[in-house]
Amino acid sequence: MEATPSLRLPSSIFGALIVYGALQGYHYAARLPDILATHFGGRGQPNGWQTHSAFWATETFVIALATAIGFGVPAILNAIPVSLINVPNKEHWLAPERRENTITYFRATFAWFGCGLLAFLLFVNELVFRANLTTPHQLNTTAFVAALFVFLGFTAIWTVRLISRFSKEEIRQGRRSPADGLKK
Repeated sequence: MEATPSLRLPSSIFGALIVYGALQGYHYAARLPDILATHFGGRGQPNGWQTHSAFWATETFVIALATAIGFGVPAILNAIPVSLINVPNKEHWLAPERRENTITYFRATFAWFGCGLLAFLLFVNELVFRANLTTPHQLNTTAFVAALFVFLGFTAIWTVRLISRFSKEEIRQGRRSPADGLKK
């Protein structure tokens, strides 16, 4: 029998990323210009600008969004009726005897996604901060594209694992016994 996934590690990593983001913001806040280049074209040239306060409001929203995705979605799934949840073979996975394990799996899985999303966004922030400290402003597009591909790869693997976890084929082919629930 496999162990139920734990929230301890992804929650700790997410918390550390928030602390890192706060330190990152503190480090750069006084060094940045009053008007920041915040959007860049394909060659790294700025083509969108924000005031200091608008930029920090956006940053706060981004952290809130990553938190909502990582920790809010599973809370919502736990609170809404099963009829509103769209998961393959939901009658099996959300049956009363398995619902707690399923929600626990969602909590851990979405927490990991929140970590990946926040790490990607903080890396992009670092690139934006550095671009604003150079003259002329220039985003490191090579680093951005590499980070984007890593994040997209992470997202693809995360999505495939989530879908395959709940697929009917897994149960039908005997790779996972219904008695195992979602314990992993």
